Amino acid sequence: IIITTAHGWKQDLNYLVNCPRTSHNLIIEQTTAMKLAVLTLSLVTSASAFHISKPLQPRSPLVASLRSTSPSIDVSVTLAKTELLETARELNEKFGCLLIDCNAQDELREAVEKLEAVTEPPSASAELIGNWTLLCSTASASLQNGPLDKINGIDTSKIPFFNEGPLKEIRDTLNKSLKVQQVIKAETIPGIIDRVDHVLQYAPPDTLAAFIDNIPDALKNLNINPLQVSQSKVILVHKAEVESISPVINTKLSLSSIVVNVAGKSQVLDPAGADIVGVNVPFGEFLNAGSFETTYMDDRIRISRSKVGIVDQLRVFLKSELQATADVEEMKAVNDDIQDMDAVVDKEWTEADDVSAEGDDVDDVSPSDY
Repeated sequence: IIITTAHGWKQDLNYLVNCPRTSHNLIIEQTTAMKLAVLTLSLVTSASAFHISKPLQPRSPLVASLRSTSPSIDVSVTLAKTELLETARELNEKFGCLLIDCNAQDELREAVEKLEAVTEPPSASAELIGNWTLLCSTASASLQNGPLDKINGIDTSKIPFFNEGPLKEIRDTLNKSLKVQQVIKAETIPGIIDRVDHVLQYAPPDTLAAFIDNIPDALKNLNINPLQVSQSKVILVHKAEVESISPVINTKLSLSSIVVNVAGKSQVLDPAGADIVGVNVPFGEFLNAGSFETTYMDDRIRISRSKVGIVDQLRVFLKSELQATADVEEMKAVNDDIQDMDAVVDKEWTEADDVSAEGDDVDDVSPSDY
């Protein structure tokens, strides 16, 4: 329309230039000037006249979720939480729940700090009560004014055969057989934490083939579990007390007893498990005291920090139904929020594209978009 109108006005201007000035020509000249003013004003005020359509780029769920403006979804928290869970689970599968690799420790710390930076510490201590499975844990020593400012694990990539061959197979088998839980209880008064158990569970394999694949057939079926132990537990029982809830929940612990529980299939073992050793620890509140701070917690994940002497400890826990070896179905619930955000973004993009298509006949691409 603009091109056609401008072409007609060009003919009017040619006529005014080549024809003598008369009263009739003066009227045409004034009319043409008004048309030019209207054209200029319409070009300036019309946003659609200068609209440049950008091509849609492929989007991953995480990138798409950053563009969502839905007030009901906190994008930064959901992204940070999802990143932490994915990072911790990958590290657990590679190194187990106790991280000794310095690069793995740094990766976990970075993911934890991202989540802590966009959330507020919890204040409801009763929500700690329950069974929590340790997903990943780090330990580093701070030495001020020493030869090393910080001792932060070891670089396992420099250890020969640590991440390959029989040594890796043995390590992977041990990691899969080991599970660490923190059981937080309120035994006396409901909602008031008074006991915390640290439970180390180990399910020993029955044959040597479970540790090493590349061995002679005669050794693969070698029984290395003659008592047919199905599960053994070492339970560190602590008296517990919540000392403060601000700025973070600080829980004090003191070791009171150690219990060893064994379950098995042989005649001398109880299939359901039975305590075979129990030792009370005297003066635990003085000799074996400690504490941990809860810096983040929701219904699925919890982050705790503690310091014992010069050692700083960082732990990431999952609720008992979301364990370190959870399959895709168990982890699906963790990613529901991010999938919902992706659906919201797809809908918003579709609506925006429909509006853009109605206002544009030709899609132009600006060189600055590349």
